[in-house]
Formats: sequence, structure tokens, C-alpha cells
Amino acid sequence: MRHDIVIIGGGIIGSSIAYHLANAGAGDVAVIERDPTYEIAATPRGSGGIRQLFSLPENVAMTRHGLPFYECFDEIMAVDGESPAISFRRQGYLFVSDGGDAATMEANFRNQETLGVAAELLDGPALERLFPSIRADDVDIAVYSPNDAWIDAYAALQGFRRKARSLGVTYLQDEVATAEITDGKVGAILCASGERIEADLFVLATGAWSGEVGHLFGVDLPVEPMSRESYFFRCEAELEPLPFIKSETDLAFRPEGAGYTGGVPDWSVPAGWNWELDPNRFEEVVWPALAHRVPAMETLRMERGWRGHYARNSLDKSAIIGRWEGEPANLFIATGFSGHGIMHAPATGLAMAELILGGRFETMDLARFGTGRILRREPYAEMGIV
Repeated sequence: MRHDIVIIGGGIIGSSIAYHLANAGAGDVAVIERDPTYEIAATPRGSGGIRQLFSLPENVAMTRHGLPFYECFDEIMAVDGESPAISFRRQGYLFVSDGGDAATMEANFRNQETLGVAAELLDGPALERLFPSIRADDVDIAVYSPNDAWIDAYAALQGFRRKARSLGVTYLQDEVATAEITDGKVGAILCASGERIEADLFVLATGAWSGEVGHLFGVDLPVEPMSRESYFFRCEAELEPLPFIKSETDLAFRPEGAGYTGGVPDWSVPAGWNWELDPNRFEEVVWPALAHRVPAMETLRMERGWRGHYARNSLDKSAIIGRWEGEPANLFIATGFSGHGIMHAPATGLAMAELILGGRFETMDLARFGTGRILRREPYAEMGIV
């Protein structure tokens, strides 16, 4: 079997690349995805947030592309009159400085202003006036970005996939077993099914599995699965509409239907696959953090919990996007998003399509996210809340 371009990994990153390639008129594109149900994929278990509050200009630019794209996603991804319905909700993001690093948050805010982000810098009293349910007496500053949003991430994944297929992309349910590398290039891959697939170039977009998949190509990617525990809970009190709240002390939550979803990541958990919920963490860590920041949440009910896995780039927690700067020369990489894959999927798909088809980034310059820094071990990291 032969295709022009083969994408390994059909999650939201791989499917966005497939859509953008097909939409730009690329040739024969195929996506290899071992589990089309996406039962343990990262995207269905993610929060779906889309924020501009970053320190790196590339991350800001990627979200500024993704926000209007997702706002019009239902229309863009419609197939035969049917839309994916991703429930785009523009209700803002709020970063809270409660861990002693207000200087970094303010510096980031000033930088975001210069990059065109319409955010507001708030002191404690201003925060309480804007969101009366939030305790602010121990908050140094906060940054509110009202134009940020969140989506139904699983619906977005399925929207990309369905649209890509409608444009001629082939999805193959299979798994890469080995790669044939000759004269510094990947000539073909052999799949678990026994199918041998040739292509002119290959794209590795396997998320948290990228480290182990990379080894099949002789590539050492510093990407590992980082387990994160999340919960859905309800608050008895009726609160004002809250934004997506993230604090320096790691509390992160947002409204979801009639309740809320979020948690407090435990960064001490070793990298690796871990699907078991901690039976005590919500009551001992998450609930107190919620009740402290929003006193009305002293009375709440946790209804369910789950674990998902970030594709964590252990070098710098920033995305890896570009052609592999070494051998194999026809391997492209899009992984290591460290929790930002959903929000940056539209920009990544566009950037990779431009790079593959035109040889360079055009809409956004993402060269700093290239693979050279991985080979040189030169971190390019966010400052402040990641």
C-alpha cells in the first residue's frame, strides 16, 4: 500500500493536520489510528480550554488563531449539512496569583497586551467586584481574559476526523510495529496487521505515546505520559457565571453544564500510565482548595472522577512542531503539547500543512518549537502558570 503522506496518530492533532493538508489540496493522505473509539485518548478526557494567557509569543499566536477557528468550527466542519456541535463557550479565563509569583504574572500580562490580548489586570478588590463568589483577600493580582473559551473537545476531535475523511483522507485502524529506514529516510512502515505502507513522508502525532513510537524511527523524543486526575462536581449555591480559573497553587476548574469540572494536579506522580483514582485526593486536597478560593463550594458534591494523560515534553513542557532535524529526514513531528493540544490543534494543523506543502511556516512562525532544540537540549519554556 502506498500514500503520499502518512500521519501516525489520529487524535485531535493528527486529525487537524490531516484536515488542513486535505483542505490545502495535498495528495493522498492517510492516518493510522489504532483505536478509533478513542477510549483512552487524551482529548476526550481534557478540559477543552482555549486561552491566550501564555508567556511565549508562539503560544499566544496559536491560541489567537484557534479561538476564531473554534468559534466557527461547526460551520467549517459541517459535512452534508451536519455540524459537529462543539459547544463553543466564550466565558473567559482567570489566572490567580496566590503563590507568590505576581511579578511573573504581571510581566506576562504586559507582554500579552503587546501581543494583542484583550486582558485585564486586577487587584483583590477589583477581582471581588467582578466575581463576588471568589475569595480575594490572599490574592496579589489576577489576570482576566474575557474572550477566552472552552469547547467539547471530543466533539471537536470527531469533527476534524469526519471532515478530513469527507475531503478524501483515509483512516486506517492499525498500529505501527516497525519502520524501514534506508539512506536516512523512512521508506515504509510495517503495521501490526502485517500491512506494509510506503509514503513520501511521515508525521508522528501520537501524543503521550510519542516517546515509545519515536524509538521505532530511531528518534529520541522527551515525551512521556503525565497522569492527571479530574472531577465533575456540583455546588449547592447558585454562583455568578465563572470563567475558567487557574491559580499559581495549581487549582484549575471551570463551569460544566449544571456543575463544574477540574482538580488540582499532583505533579509528584511519576511519569507513566496510571488509570487508578486516588480515593482520598478529592476530599483531602481538591475540595479544601475549592472551598478556600470559592467559599460557597464548602458545600458541594463530587459525582465522578477520571484520569487522562498529558503528552508531557520533559525538556520544557512546550510543543514540538516541525521536521526532524536529523535522520530520518522525511519524518515530521507534532507532539509534546503538555496539556495544550486541544487549544492548539487548529494552529498546529495549519502550520504543519504549510511546512509540509510549502517548506516553511507562513501564518505563524513556530520555528522556536522545532526539533533542533530537542537535539541540542535547549529548553524553550513558559514562565508562570503552564
